[in-house]
Amino acid sequence: MSRVIACLLGLFFPVLLRGQSQGLEERRLLFAEEAGRRVLPQPNVRGDDPDWFFLVKELKHLSGGRFWEKPWSEVATNGSDPVPSILEFNSLLEKRGIRLVLVPVPAKAAIYPDKLAGSFAPVEVEPHAPFLDRIREAGVTVVDLEAPFREARVEHPDRWLYCRQDAHFSPAAIELLVSLLPVDASVAETAPSNNFPVGDPASLSFAGDQVIGSEWENSVAHETVDVRFVSHDGKVGVVPDPESSVLILGDSHTLVFHAGKEAGMHCTGAGVADHLAARLGFVPDLVGVRGSGLVQARKQLFYKATANPGYWSKKKVVIWLFSVREFTQSSDRLISIPIDR
Repeated sequence: MSRVIACLLGLFFPVLLRGQSQGLEERRLLFAEEAGRRVLPQPNVRGDDPDWFFLVKELKHLSGGRFWEKPWSEVATNGSDPVPSILEFNSLLEKRGIRLVLVPVPAKAAIYPDKLAGSFAPVEVEPHAPFLDRIREAGVTVVDLEAPFREARVEHPDRWLYCRQDAHFSPAAIELLVSLLPVDASVAETAPSNNFPVGDPASLSFAGDQVIGSEWENSVAHETVDVRFVSHDGKVGVVPDPESSVLILGDSHTLVFHAGKEAGMHCTGAGVADHLAARLGFVPDLVGVRGSGLVQARKQLFYKATANPGYWSKKKVVIWLFSVREFTQSSDRLISIPIDR
């Protein structure tokens, strides 16, 4: 309990000290401005905490503050509002009796702003809730991870939710995310199995993608995270099942700790697909891309569905997982994309 109290004070004491001198809205504007000042003509930047590195595109996104209240031609790289595209996809799935679950991944600096700029607390970062409510009110199921991620930071201050030198969330965040998904084994075509044992925590060391190829590559030690591997049929990790009733769709957050070291995703057996299989008792399908989770992932899904007649016949849930930066930083034109021919 004392640790939680101490962490709470660490997260919010700067705000309490400022009291009435600066309102919360003003502080949020100041953080957006600070995020903008940190943007450099390179892919990543080092935070005030030298162990932490941040993706420039995420900082550009956060610098927009309440971006949804501004002209899209000014705040979006592609100049477009992403909501119509999301609603189009939801409508196409609904017509087939398939439920869409939208899961935007918060920016690292939204959960750990103090690691980027030491004078800011998480509460001083503009929340995405009002924008996500707009999507939710239009009929889409949305999982807002910001609040539970911030709560988990308080409850478990030693358990990082993001890789410190990588653009992705951590194994701990993956397990938390999977526990929050509104899907259960009732969507299984066959009886769920218990044949997905989850191992004890093990240490995994790697160089993150924000360090590899940068000026810091040879001067920063590898970071280490605790990871729990999922096994299936005596092997570490699961192989996505195209016949599954559940599909995970999205950007590289669907691949990290699942697609393997060779793919730049650090390991196999501990990604979203792996832990969701352990939770549900069956293996999900997966369409994940290294590019835009908003556009390129849907294109890949179209190609996959078109190449496999009857692909949609068993699908009941699509979990659409991608970084919040896609809302403003995707350079892909938001064209209409069917789900098959």
